[in-house]
Amino acid sequence: MSPELIGVLGLLVMFVGLALGFHIGIILAITGFAGFVALAGFAKSLSLLTTTPYYTTTNYGFIALPMFIFMGELVFQGGIGTLLYSAASKWLGRLHGGLAMATVSSCAFFAALSGDSLSASATFGKIALPEMTRYNYDSKFACGAIAGAAGLAVLIPPSGVMILYCIFTEVSLGKLLIAGVIPGIMSAIIYMALIYFRVRLKPSLGPLSTEVALWKEKLIALGYIAPVAVVMVVMLGGIYLGVFSPIEAAAIGAFTVLVEVVVLKKLSLTTLRTAMVNVAKTTAMIFWVIIGAMIFSKFLVLSGLPDALSVFISGLPVPNLVILIIILLIYIALGCFMSVVAMLAITLPIFFPLLTGLGFDGVWLGILIVLEVEMAAITPPIGMNVYVLKATVGDLVSTGGIFRGVVPFFLADILILAILVAFPQISLWLPSTMFQ
Repeated sequence: MSPELIGVLGLLVMFVGLALGFHIGIILAITGFAGFVALAGFAKSLSLLTTTPYYTTTNYGFIALPMFIFMGELVFQGGIGTLLYSAASKWLGRLHGGLAMATVSSCAFFAALSGDSLSASATFGKIALPEMTRYNYDSKFACGAIAGAAGLAVLIPPSGVMILYCIFTEVSLGKLLIAGVIPGIMSAIIYMALIYFRVRLKPSLGPLSTEVALWKEKLIALGYIAPVAVVMVVMLGGIYLGVFSPIEAAAIGAFTVLVEVVVLKKLSLTTLRTAMVNVAKTTAMIFWVIIGAMIFSKFLVLSGLPDALSVFISGLPVPNLVILIIILLIYIALGCFMSVVAMLAITLPIFFPLLTGLGFDGVWLGILIVLEVEMAAITPPIGMNVYVLKATVGDLVSTGGIFRGVVPFFLADILILAILVAFPQISLWLPSTMFQ
């Protein structure tokens, strides 16, 4: 049996294991180890089990992951989302669909403090939906705006998904974080434009607010955004100017948010303990998947399957752009059935070498894949943003109703993806100007 065929069988066994409900980290590790045994023998494979977990978990670059998770937990537990929504609604509430647009803008600011779209779904499901319901917003439309906008958390830095992408591909984390700024802002603007024109065409979706905020109230509300501005300037500005590395930025960002929630009196020992426990659980789960993915990746490399696939696809009589589009469509399909970590762990060892071998920039590919992860979060049947929001809102809206409400935002994501594919410099210009 050829090594490539063993690689294909390993992929099939892995997918069968996932279908049977095995934990992604366990099935990746077991399949990778068994495949390595078949190719290199049992003795050499034992060293794989000892060295891979050690060198994976002691990689200095991984320190950023728990730091960003901790920052997001502090934001979630500290109630900063309430301040952001209050500020946005003061400025946008009187526009057509203003409260839904305020949800999008506050989700964008929230994303600058938290790289977790699930936290954003839960936070604004509690904050924004009751306010929109009070003004007779269509419930499906309101929930669609929340679930759709929550996905901005993975595109606007800091982003846990970006860190995972860089772990699997060794792309510069600093460049990828900076590359997400313009696409993230562009996405928020397109979402807000979508809301505005939908409500203009069908006013019953989002009746105008009757409350008029005075200029004094609007100016005071700007102060609520100050904590976000501080973190963005300190963290992203430091990375951009080369003052500190992304890992140092993660620690500084987490410390800055900790200071802010203490100053705002939003932190207690109970919330701090809850945040720390959640960080430990989430980090352990992700690291377990990463260890399994690294073992599986080494098996695939040894089998030669990625190289064989690259040679085959690069020899096809089609433009490289067509190959890219096909792979992006595969990601959309996989997002319907896989979790984010599983999707990245399984696909990147195969697709990333193939696409970079065709001449595509790794940072640009990262933005495209992160955007597709955002789309996966609202795609049935896995769409976790939808299920977290459903758990938050209870019986107010059915799960199917929320999925129907996010359809326009999914279509908007398709448009954004097409724009980013057609104009790579939207993603690459800002990283190209960074301090080297």
